[in-house]
Amino acid sequence: MSTEADSLQFLPMERWGELEEAFKADWPRGISGYSALRTQRELAGRGLGYGFKVYCPYGDVSSGMVALNKKGTLNEVIIQCPSDDTTNLKKPMISTKIIDWKNRILVPYMPDNILQSVHRIAQRLNVELEAEDIVSNELFILPKNKPLFPRSYLNPDLTVKLISEQHIDIVDSTWRNRYEGSIWFFNMLAKADFGYGLFKNDELVSWVFVSEVGALTHLFTLEQHRNNGYAETLLKHLCNVCLKEHKNVFAFCRRGNVSACKVYEKLGFDKFHEVRWGFIKSREFTL
Repeated sequence: MSTEADSLQFLPMERWGELEEAFKADWPRGISGYSALRTQRELAGRGLGYGFKVYCPYGDVSSGMVALNKKGTLNEVIIQCPSDDTTNLKKPMISTKIIDWKNRILVPYMPDNILQSVHRIAQRLNVELEAEDIVSNELFILPKNKPLFPRSYLNPDLTVKLISEQHIDIVDSTWRNRYEGSIWFFNMLAKADFGYGLFKNDELVSWVFVSEVGALTHLFTLEQHRNNGYAETLLKHLCNVCLKEHKNVFAFCRRGNVSACKVYEKLGFDKFHEVRWGFIKSREFTL
């Protein structure tokens, strides 16, 4: 069946602006969809596009977005809707041939309207929705109109540099969400200049990335260098980079990760709703 006849209609990049406006009207819930589109456009502009595809139910942007975001071996489907009423999203998701529900699929950062909808879709398709984690994540946003952090945050023995290819092995090996082939993911982000490292006397001690959808990800400090405020220092630098580009800074922080949540709150991030990640898999699928 051709995509023209499918219930999910391909949306070319030239029309992404319409979706962005719909997500801006659903702020702050719409930040995930809005930022994903903006960041993917930026990657494509740098020659780093990797096949990110956007679809809308019957081509109607007001009904939401379904984006195929294959990252190496990981099959990810981003589902977002700028409305509490997801009826016009559910029916096309059930009938579409664009998505192969026999694959194991990760659906990321689902707010409550999407989580409830995906539960119903899974029931109708007779597939399982399995939580990626037993706890939810909280959304933190630093608005783009916040003032810059003063340069005094950086001690003389510390420098901030872009993450390069030579650092990718340790970055990937320490990622909580590491999967087979995820090293490709960090290589791509490094090529896009989306990774920042804090160096003490030229030794990499802490790092953070802006993900392919624009969220902060993999904020990490080597264990022997913790409790020195390095994560806070690095975040201030990255926030300044984003604020200078008039970008909102946002992150999903796992509930229970008290230290990380406190850092975001200390830096002036506002806390909003919770989101969840979940795997959709065929009932015949076995790990």
